[in-house]
Amino acid sequence: MNTNHNVTAHIDLNALHFNLNVIKGRQKRPTKILAMVKGNAYGHGSIGIAKALENEADLFGVACLDEALRLREAGIDKELVVLMGFFDAEDLKAMDQYHISTVIHNQRQLDILEKTKLQNPLSVWLKVDTGMHRLGFPLPAVRAAYDQLQQNPKVIKPFKMMTHFSDADNPSCPKTKLQIERFLEVTKGLEAEVSLANSSAIINWPDALMGYLRPGISMYGVSPMESKTGLELGLKPVMTLTARIVTVHNLAKGETVGYGSTWACPEPMRVGIVSAGYGDGYARLTKTGAPVLINDVKCQLIGRVAMDMITVDLRNCPSAQIGDKAILWGQGLPIEEVALHTGTVPYELFCRLTSRIHYEYHP
Repeated sequence: MNTNHNVTAHIDLNALHFNLNVIKGRQKRPTKILAMVKGNAYGHGSIGIAKALENEADLFGVACLDEALRLREAGIDKELVVLMGFFDAEDLKAMDQYHISTVIHNQRQLDILEKTKLQNPLSVWLKVDTGMHRLGFPLPAVRAAYDQLQQNPKVIKPFKMMTHFSDADNPSCPKTKLQIERFLEVTKGLEAEVSLANSSAIINWPDALMGYLRPGISMYGVSPMESKTGLELGLKPVMTLTARIVTVHNLAKGETVGYGSTWACPEPMRVGIVSAGYGDGYARLTKTGAPVLINDVKCQLIGRVAMDMITVDLRNCPSAQIGDKAILWGQGLPIEEVALHTGTVPYELFCRLTSRIHYEYHP
């Protein structure tokens, strides 16, 4: 570990490959992988993840043009799909210049495409709103949008069609089945490759496993469902986030720790100050009792999270010393367990990580 950095994200690329193979193993028919590296690869570092998966993923998904350009500038040649598409002609020209694919989800984008001069044919994904009501053409407008793209000589044919599920993390909710049926009905007879399944659908809805699969959080070893962990789904954590104990105190009964003096020692005890806080992305609202793993022993966060430090109850680990490693989540401590103490989801914990974090990629 580079001790010049207080907090380090250890990225286990073997676990990444393992998880992708687990995902591929759920296929019952030939499919391709549109690997999600948006949001800085869910906090795992989009460039490092994309380089690791260049030979295993068929293409990469990003949220916005800036994310795509960052990957291109880093030398990633794989096809990139911008899920929010373009906002104006300048965005579209940049996509043309850097050979970036785009999702088209509204009529305004179709009109901009009609009017903008391009140097190269454009790879397009037409998005259908089957019930998420976020992005996508409503069902009655899909055929007209399809025909407009078919007639546009700037578009590579056949183009692709996709949708997104609102409740696929709930295997008992009937809405996903309805969304699948709507998509298959509206695309019936149309010449297009398709994409339906995100992480939740890959796990819960085998009927959606066709065309291009879009693994996101599951690829990083985390469950998309609140009721299960990635380990329970046979996945391995890709990120282990670590910090160090910077000092240890012996406190008397009744003494308090941290801002606001919100936690008092119930007895004489040792506490450790760990070099991680909300300045690193560790959520400020994480509650007392959240687990922290020290020397393979589960300890508890006590008091408030500060910008640069947290305080940990060392009664379970009396041998802990200055310099010992603290695992905030990852190997031995599922991030799903930490999320339960923050009032949020693992996705957000990953995406909170700041530029102070040091990344180490382990093959």
